[in-house]
Amino acid sequence: MLKYLLYVLYFLIGISLGVWLLPELAQLLPVDLPAIVGNVLVYGVIGGILFMLLFLWTVPKFESLIRKGEGLIMNRNLSEIVSATLGMIIGLLIAVLISLLINTMNIPIFGDIIPFVLAVVLGYLGFQIGLKKISEVLDLFPRNTVGNGSGEVVAGQKKFLDTSAIIDGRIVDVTKTGFVEGELVIPQFVLDELQLIADATDPIKRDKGQRGLDMLNALQDLSENVSIMPINYEKLDVDHQLIDLAKAEKGAIITTDYNLNKICQLHQIKVLNVNELSDSIKMVVVQGDEFNLLISKAGKEENQGVGYLEDGTMVVVEEGKPLINQTVTIEVTSVLQTNSGRIIFAKKARKK
Repeated sequence: MLKYLLYVLYFLIGISLGVWLLPELAQLLPVDLPAIVGNVLVYGVIGGILFMLLFLWTVPKFESLIRKGEGLIMNRNLSEIVSATLGMIIGLLIAVLISLLINTMNIPIFGDIIPFVLAVVLGYLGFQIGLKKISEVLDLFPRNTVGNGSGEVVAGQKKFLDTSAIIDGRIVDVTKTGFVEGELVIPQFVLDELQLIADATDPIKRDKGQRGLDMLNALQDLSENVSIMPINYEKLDVDHQLIDLAKAEKGAIITTDYNLNKICQLHQIKVLNVNELSDSIKMVVVQGDEFNLLISKAGKEENQGVGYLEDGTMVVVEEGKPLINQTVTIEVTSVLQTNSGRIIFAKKARKK
């Protein structure tokens, strides 16, 4: 579609040039052209055809350039696009005001060239400032903030996803519930690391990388607030680059990496650790609680049955071996906390 649009544009440019230039060239001929040939319609068609023949080879280059520009724009969120547009408009307005001042001086040539240069330079600068300094512009307006020991949580702040959080996949379920607000951003270097893992020769790493890409696609389908931020870099150092980016954008980092969590705390960067979230919402059980449990296998000790809670916590049921593959009501007798996690001991509840 874009290619055909460029063809039409080229032809219209050729028509305009033909109507403008060909009558002047026709006057230089030693003979007068007949009216059927020397008219605006013929000049326009000839100009369009000549322009297409001379510059048709540039269409693929312009198409590629436009596609790249489209990709850069589509990877930006709406607020950045609006901010960049407003910045460019302000730059052009300043250029117009300066040009009006210059025109009052009546300086030959100077008054014709400088306004054009100012429009290009100030329009470009306004666009770049609006695009790259939007976070600083927004900081000029009051926001609701909530203090936190590991940084400051700002309503609607950007949250940068680490590779580990994407591969883990639980962020998809958290996003689906609506507990995560603001924009979820995947920097280009995180996406590149995922691609490297997905292309690895080790089948385990390759499966993790492919799972991460699948989770990323699920995130983008789930929410319009998920975007990929194009970033140029020389060396792939995800943790260091993620920390620098979060500092520059005053954002938070979502991860499951324990070491990255600690480093972010040292840099006073807000960290949303999916593992900590999972631990905080684990089912709390105490001695005497009753609940239904599917006993899935035999335990290590004689006649024991074993089942699991939704969060993975093991439940050992006394006299539960005969109840394997059955869902029964159990009563908690004790809870043991170990280095590897909790183990709940229970027995079949008595009928009331």
